[in-house]
Amino acid sequence: MTLALAALQPVDPGPGALVIPLHRTRPGTRREALPLFGHLRWELAFLSRSASARSKAFSWSNFPAALRDSFMRIAWAMINISTPAVLQDRLNSSTRPFMALGTLFQTLTAFRYFARWLDKRGITTIGQIDRQVLEEYAASLGEKGFTNTVDERRLFAITRIWAYAPFLLPEDQLVMPPWDDPGSAITDFLDDFERSAPGENDTEVIHPATMSPLLVWALRTVVDLSADILAAYREWQRLTARIRPPGTAVAGQGRVLRDWLQQQRRNGGRLPTYTGHTERCLARQHTASGRPPLNNQYLAGLLNLSEGQIIQTARDHAHELEGLAFADGAPLRVAVAGTVDGQSWTQAIDFTQARPLAVHLSTAALLTIGYLSGMRPEEVLHLERGCSSREERENGTVRYRITGRHFKGVTDKDGNTLPEGEIRPEPWTVIELVDRAVKVLEALHGEQLLFPRSMTQATRTFDAEEYQGQGLDSPTVSDRIKRFIGWANQQAVRLGRDHEIIPADPHGSVTLRRLRRTVAWFIYRLPGGRIALGLQYGHVGTSMAESYGGRTKADMLEVLDFEETLAIADALAEASDRLEAGESVSGPAADRYIAAAREFTATYGGGFLTKSQLRNLRNNPRLRIFEDPDALLTCNYDFYKALCDPEPLDGSPTRRMPNRARCNPACANISRTDTHIRRAENQIEEIDAELEDQLAPKPLRLRHQQCRSAKEGIIERHQADRRKPADTAKDDA
Repeated sequence: MTLALAALQPVDPGPGALVIPLHRTRPGTRREALPLFGHLRWELAFLSRSASARSKAFSWSNFPAALRDSFMRIAWAMINISTPAVLQDRLNSSTRPFMALGTLFQTLTAFRYFARWLDKRGITTIGQIDRQVLEEYAASLGEKGFTNTVDERRLFAITRIWAYAPFLLPEDQLVMPPWDDPGSAITDFLDDFERSAPGENDTEVIHPATMSPLLVWALRTVVDLSADILAAYREWQRLTARIRPPGTAVAGQGRVLRDWLQQQRRNGGRLPTYTGHTERCLARQHTASGRPPLNNQYLAGLLNLSEGQIIQTARDHAHELEGLAFADGAPLRVAVAGTVDGQSWTQAIDFTQARPLAVHLSTAALLTIGYLSGMRPEEVLHLERGCSSREERENGTVRYRITGRHFKGVTDKDGNTLPEGEIRPEPWTVIELVDRAVKVLEALHGEQLLFPRSMTQATRTFDAEEYQGQGLDSPTVSDRIKRFIGWANQQAVRLGRDHEIIPADPHGSVTLRRLRRTVAWFIYRLPGGRIALGLQYGHVGTSMAESYGGRTKADMLEVLDFEETLAIADALAEASDRLEAGESVSGPAADRYIAAAREFTATYGGGFLTKSQLRNLRNNPRLRIFEDPDALLTCNYDFYKALCDPEPLDGSPTRRMPNRARCNPACANISRTDTHIRRAENQIEEIDAELEDQLAPKPLRLRHQQCRSAKEGIIERHQADRRKPADTAKDDA
């Protein structure tokens, strides 16, 4: 239906009308698969062209019956008629001619919430709704205490109904909401209870105690264990491909198993069995026969028989199993070479373990790519075979590039969101570990997508009305990460590595979305040596800056800037607390440290920082304070004084950061407080305890003595040079 025709003919589709026009679906979609207006279940996922799309059905069956028909017509209009100009032409409007799938589903959900509120008040038609009713509804949202984003979306959904009034039947038309009056805003009608402050990033950082060992196991699986897992998975694939399907038995083949059993008896071989969960499920068989359950799948693949033939032969000739030894599982015939700190990580890989291990390897690669690239979840899940490339530059440096799709802000010529995204004009620059993870995935399977839905331990049959893409979706990924954590913890316990057990995150499940925020946090809060990557965090930050530096839209750099500024603000707040407690300061940058703490307290103390304040703080050269929890100093970074940064200045000095790996004790940017000295004294006590061990090797004792002397020197210089903030104030006067 064209816009002009809709204006002449109010929306009133018949029960057989398509809800979604065929031209807006993924190419190849069959017309008969699309939902009809008369159906109470609308599968909206057909609007998505994302490979990771999953079923997104909206049910009208639990919608208030009296209001259902009107809201279904309104919903049909929003799907089939372009957004009215009254919304698109608004100042700073972000509305599209046609809503994206996510926005549409949120809008329909808001309709249901609104309709239920109306139904409770005895309102059964849209014509009964006046401005007073709408004001009462807005007030009720504030009382519920939802976030401002949720409430604003619910009220804007009502605005959409009013905007579509010219295209609707008279009984479906709504009066103008009061928040759409000139000079009014939605926020004027909402309670301020627990409203998020401007610029607040509400994505929770994954706790370091969780993220550190999780990354250790992800990298270990990709780097150290992948060769063994790949070999085992290929052998598993070879064996399962040899299993004959049911009903294909050939006369005389039953003798094959009996001959093999006799061969095992002569050679002292051991029979393969089930272990783990499968063994527990077959415990009844184990009890009845007095022997472990034979691994029928393994034997069928090994002997090129069907599982039924193995089961029947073993049952009919059970006496031929007597006296034979049974193995602890069904170990695959692949050599295990991977080690964990020089210790073999496993003696063998069982037939039943191969596929789950392949899934864990895929998850480890996903965590590596998602965490170390800074890519959004959809961007990671749409990566394809051949996406990674290696570039050698004339100066000898090597860069790894990832080419793939991006989705945020991608629109067609009419301004509609392109659900399939587009190839990102500038490839992502990544470190070598990301490239390695991609290569592992390409060796793991032959699919075009690096994360296909086919790579799963168990498949379920979807209803005919459900829509499923070829790639993984976010809920499945979250479940895989949860399973990977469980497996990694089992390995940590088995190998006696309790320090690498991954604890539960206090903010809930680990998700792809949280990885972007977390890597930015680690770059600015935990310097080299704290976790698996060590000094490579500097390379990660550099590669992300290179990936996003030339982009005009807010992207990963905004996340990095946000975390850098929060780290600076935390350091300045800590500095203020130390000075307030009467601590003294020493070092060539002592005066700058005190002045920065005072300026921060006077300008920003006691309030939440807005976006503009965060930007001003980040760009203020006097407030570039970086605190390392494990170091014995604070860096009051001034590019022109820094001895850690020999590179020439390229761009603004406020975009540069200290290089902790090259920290020089003679640098003019160093200051120390009494807190640092207490740390030094504690470290001396630890060294003295080590020196009491008379059996320690001489080189190690000499190293301890050198460290002790260096820390004593730090303490002595602080005591000789320290000054109180009051002393600085007197000098200024």
